[in-house]
Amino acid sequence: MARLPDSKLTERVDQSSVKRSVFVYIIILQVVQICLAILLTRWPGPTRLGVAYIAIALPWVVIVGIVLSRNVHLLYSAQGRVVNKLNLATRVTLIRVICIPLVATLIQAGHFQLAGYVFIGAAVTDWLDGFLARRMGDVTQLGCVADPCIDALFCGITLLVMSWIGIMPFIVLILVLLRYLLLTIGMIWMRVVFGYLPVRATFFGRLFYFFQYVLLVAILLFPDFGGGVWLIRCVGVIQLAVIVQLLALGRSLQREVSHEK
Repeated sequence: MARLPDSKLTERVDQSSVKRSVFVYIIILQVVQICLAILLTRWPGPTRLGVAYIAIALPWVVIVGIVLSRNVHLLYSAQGRVVNKLNLATRVTLIRVICIPLVATLIQAGHFQLAGYVFIGAAVTDWLDGFLARRMGDVTQLGCVADPCIDALFCGITLLVMSWIGIMPFIVLILVLLRYLLLTIGMIWMRVVFGYLPVRATFFGRLFYFFQYVLLVAILLFPDFGGGVWLIRCVGVIQLAVIVQLLALGRSLQREVSHEK
């Protein structure tokens, strides 16, 4: 379980330097999004596709940049080594940020297969950021927090849009919302009880996201076959499994608190 650093450690983080690197990278992501929007306006079909994408994508990345800037104090390694600029692994993680509105826009416009290919690219970055962080000895608390949060947003918003246009049954969306509600309540509870947010990567959690990525990609890439009832049921089943796992994890943490007292 990872604890937040003491005040002396957080004070050593050069927050102005980190915020500058965040600002520069956010600008780069915005430029990439504008280029993507231009490509989408030239895509066969309604030109409004590019306009719809950029209308969502630009403010979306600005919000992410603001949230990231307010949490740069978390940019330290598990060994207590302070990192005074946005590291490569976190930059790769943030690539998924621009994939979120892109996939949502493509699904809404009915370009399911193209959305599926973007989804695969996002899944590759999910593996790559962890690999780079471990390979370069650059695992940071910021990355440990940002990676699962972006994964949750990415899959959650994708499921929301799929439910909105009728691909995914509404009951699955309810299960997803229930899972996020439990996560939010759990984070608030841990913050109150522990005074910090313990970050714990579990094998089940990694396995859940792997299967969720695979199922969503299958549904998008093969709409005729992927829209089968059994695949959709699998999506619902893994949501239920995660809800059970979250409840079990919460009970485990509660026991740890009782032992510490």
